[in-house]
Amino acid sequence: MSSSAYSGYQAMVTDVTVGISSVDSVCRKLNMEAQATELGKLSEKLRSHVFSVGIMGEFKRGKSTVINALLGQEIVPADIVPCSATLNYIRWDTEKRAEIHFKDGTVSTVAVEQLSDYVTKLTEESERNAENVEDAVVYYPTPFCQNGVQIVDTPGLNDDERMTAISENVIPTLDAIIMVIVPQSPFSASEAEFVRSKVMTSDLGRIIFVVNKIDLVDEDERQRILDHIKDKIATSVLDKTARVYGDDSPEYRSAKEKIGSIKLIPVSAKRALKGKMKNSPDMVEESGYKDFEEALSYLLTEERGLLDLIHPINMLMSTGNEALQTIATRRDALEMSAAEFEQIQRDSIAKIEDTRARKKEEILRLRSKSGTLFYDLLPELKKAYDDVSDDVEGFIAAYPLDSLDFKNKSAMEEFTEKISGEINKKIEGSLAISTERLLTKLHESIGRDVDAMNSFGEKFNKDLSDIRVSIAKPALSSVVGGISGALIDTAAIYGTVFLTGMAVPGLGSLISGYKNYGLKGALVGGVSGAAIGTAVALGLLATPVVGIPFAIIMGAASTFGGKAVTRFVFGKAKGESIPPAEQVRAQLLDAARENMNELRKSEALENWFRTTCDELYSSVADSIDSEWENSLRTLEETLTQIHVDLEMNAENRKNTEKELESYAQSIREVIENIQPLREKLNSALNKA
Repeated sequence: MSSSAYSGYQAMVTDVTVGISSVDSVCRKLNMEAQATELGKLSEKLRSHVFSVGIMGEFKRGKSTVINALLGQEIVPADIVPCSATLNYIRWDTEKRAEIHFKDGTVSTVAVEQLSDYVTKLTEESERNAENVEDAVVYYPTPFCQNGVQIVDTPGLNDDERMTAISENVIPTLDAIIMVIVPQSPFSASEAEFVRSKVMTSDLGRIIFVVNKIDLVDEDERQRILDHIKDKIATSVLDKTARVYGDDSPEYRSAKEKIGSIKLIPVSAKRALKGKMKNSPDMVEESGYKDFEEALSYLLTEERGLLDLIHPINMLMSTGNEALQTIATRRDALEMSAAEFEQIQRDSIAKIEDTRARKKEEILRLRSKSGTLFYDLLPELKKAYDDVSDDVEGFIAAYPLDSLDFKNKSAMEEFTEKISGEINKKIEGSLAISTERLLTKLHESIGRDVDAMNSFGEKFNKDLSDIRVSIAKPALSSVVGGISGALIDTAAIYGTVFLTGMAVPGLGSLISGYKNYGLKGALVGGVSGAAIGTAVALGLLATPVVGIPFAIIMGAASTFGGKAVTRFVFGKAKGESIPPAEQVRAQLLDAARENMNELRKSEALENWFRTTCDELYSSVADSIDSEWENSLRTLEETLTQIHVDLEMNAENRKNTEKELESYAQSIREVIENIQPLREKLNSALNKA
């Protein structure tokens, strides 16, 4: 990542963390411990944040060279042959070393030069070693990673078993995905399958397609090949969007409008690496790597990085405003007598308890929506099995069969392996689309249900404001009004409606995993501004990451090839006559139906979706409940502190008033300092 891009982003992070520190300090002095604790967690997360860049690609695409060229040094073993057999992380440190994390939990530290002995398929011994390795972490003093970036080197896309095993756990955590392709085999079947089945539609804006080895193509032919690759990617993206949302959906129309924003960059990684190692800027410039690195830096800092700042800024502003309300309430209460306050305190505590009881009912109502949604979508879950069956049976019915495939046992076994693999991929792809469609509906439902809480949220806000006004002199009404205005002003930036101490979104649709949202209008327009506002306002970065359930998908597909497809091979082995092509087709169809019937009986999709609904609804409900409860407790603490304040003598009251004013001034300065950053975020979201 370029130093200038990172420096600009880091300056914003510093502004936010300094602001958080100031507001955190004031909150602790005001006994707003819960809010201070949350701010502290956010600050620590910002300070320790590392951008994750995943490198994906088939074998022999120069994937390792692309990584080494980014790093400027030969660190990762070259993939002249199928190479990476494990997941490898590359991180910055002053001391060069590699940590090998074994599946049994043990860790070994080895020299970087020995890395290939544990993580590659270069020799039989290294491949055996790799079978016992969970992952490897390479520490290296490379400038690229010093800027808060880690590179994640993955197995080849055509290493189905290993690639699929990491997809579910790793892909959702990546800030950027670099897919390495080559002009000699433009956007192959496995690359298209990765886009269709391994990433959610809303993730597509995170992908940069790097066309490596462009120097091997005649200059006159390069643009034609790049246009051809872009057309193939666009077709794959639009096909996926249509299958998930429908070709008459707003998402599909948006995708067609924005398909030109696909990030496709031609490079020569080999030339870039040589140029960096020889300190030749001209070679690096000619390699196309400058454009690639600038695009990657922009994606990480101006897109993903800004999104990572929205929630901390959101919490910083809302917590600061809540602290201002607390300060204003205490300052105005200093004008009251202890006797006047006692009755107000009793009435206020009763109102708080009433509000807490109604809040509990509202949260329970939200939690119950999980079960309602599950049963509402049960017919669609059942239909998903039918959709997959139709896809697979249609594929088998149209599959070209040749009698030569069954001429002898060897030919039949070769055919069986081939057809079972292709059918498995068909099952995987179809199930991936069906499950993503269900996740889309889940996120949309959460959005609507949270949006429906706005009316209670407004009442909640009014109840707390009424309590504060009842404590204060008349002037407080204008103070509270001014604070509310500031809250709504903040809300306008994020597409949310702010309540006391918390933001409850006025949603459009939520269609991405909460860790996976992209900028508004990412490649296929998959995430609305409201969706972003929802995820960050509720602090959903802490919720379970939900993506396509590859474990279920792979389990469903593997049983097909593992059992039913091979039955006619064993029939031949017993001396039975070689089945004609159509008999084989009939047996394949029977096997597919049996496989899907077993999947139906296991209720795999139902169990997965029920659990997913429960987890996400519970997580959102917990987040809202926690924020609301924090506000109620803050008001209770304020009432207690006012009681203490009113027992002080006149001089101490005056000192307390000065102290409270200094707290308020500190927060106002934070809000003023953070305003330019708020405007920058607003501008970025509006342009996306």
